[in-house]
Amino acid sequence: MRRYRQIASKALKTKVMLENPILAPYIPFTTWYSEASLKRMLSSYPTVFVKPDKGGGGAGIIRVRRVTERGYQVNFHRTGRMVDAEHLHAVISRLQRIDKRYLIQQGIDLARINGRPVDIRVLLQKPGRRWIVSGMIAKVAARGQFVTNHCKGGQPISVERALSLSGNTGNPLPSDRTEELEKMALLTAWVLDSRFPGLRELGIDVGADQEGKLWIFEVNTRPQFQMFRKTERKKEYRKILNHHRRLVR
Repeated sequence: MRRYRQIASKALKTKVMLENPILAPYIPFTTWYSEASLKRMLSSYPTVFVKPDKGGGGAGIIRVRRVTERGYQVNFHRTGRMVDAEHLHAVISRLQRIDKRYLIQQGIDLARINGRPVDIRVLLQKPGRRWIVSGMIAKVAARGQFVTNHCKGGQPISVERALSLSGNTGNPLPSDRTEELEKMALLTAWVLDSRFPGLRELGIDVGADQEGKLWIFEVNTRPQFQMFRKTERKKEYRKILNHHRRLVR
């Protein structure tokens, strides 16, 4: 059992990160879901994501894309359908669980590998007084999926391999931003730990858009790290596991 602190609410973590002027530009616009916020967001962004405030693994995420002036494609899991503007909120509401609150987030057109979205999980741990970046791994969405989560079929590959493969597709990951990525992740850990003392592990999901700008999509305070075992970075996985065992004693 993990003995350290965990923060479930995406809205609460997002609010705290937005209060930091350095982190704020990395956060896609996010607000509580309602019929009114749906209309406002779709007037500003061609794609939005509706997601539960609490929960992980990509569960319950709905993608809405504007296809025509009054027509939208709604994707949930692997299914999709066209919906007109008049019925859009009703369709989305039927896909939501009544016991959960939902957020709506600006959609980002991610870098891709063979047409499939790719992002990066940065794993941070605090085995002592300071946060360290224990590992980074890329996640490629399964065919037909719009989320990269491992439990949704996402394929974990090394960041080096992802950089190489994405460079062949015309939608490359920015190869010169590793230092920025690490600094951003460490600042995120410091900001959240300052507000919520007792955090010890963080999984930060970061993606790059078509212009190479980095975005933070989610911060998990109870991250899964088994995906690191799926790549050739066995030494990195053993280091992560050793730190984790120290943290849960």
